Amino acid sequence: MGSTAFYEIARLVIGDLSVPFEPSVDMKVYHNNNMMINGRDYRASAVATAPRVTIGGSPNELYTLVLIDPDAPNPNEPSLKEVVSWIVTNIPGGSMCGRGTEFLEYNAPAPEIGVHRNIFVLYKQEGTLDGIEAPASRTCFNAHEFASKHNLSPVGLAYYNVRRELRKRKNLA
Repeated sequence: MGSTAFYEIARLVIGDLSVPFEPSVDMKVYHNNNMMINGRDYRASAVATAPRVTIGGSPNELYTLVLIDPDAPNPNEPSLKEVVSWIVTNIPGGSMCGRGTEFLEYNAPAPEIGVHRNIFVLYKQEGTLDGIEAPASRTCFNAHEFASKHNLSPVGLAYYNVRRELRKRKNLA
């Protein structure tokens, strides 16, 4: 991912970047045993099931993973941004997100218009997260506000683009 694209993605979900964000914890995203490449385009069918996410970091630290779509319903008019697709909390460092607590179940992207960015933000927790409130809606979520409310610090970022599946035309012959 180019540094300009990375900076724009980071600014979008992390907020004011008066100090440039540099990831400090490694994160890899896999769908169906295929490692996803930052900035690449994928069809919705390729990301239909919950991903396997591996993270670095210390086993003594806990992390939260948030997946958002900032382009809903239309990248040219994202009136529902951000749509939160997944939240996993209390992930031990050096493990997979499956070791954490799935706070908000994975909701597969299904863009109807255009190409949508799917952004994974990994946050370091100050301690165990218990008793957090579920968002009232998946739409109009604000990852930056969620992080601020729960004292989460961004430490990792990954993203890929998801394009809608083209419908097959019926043969009218």
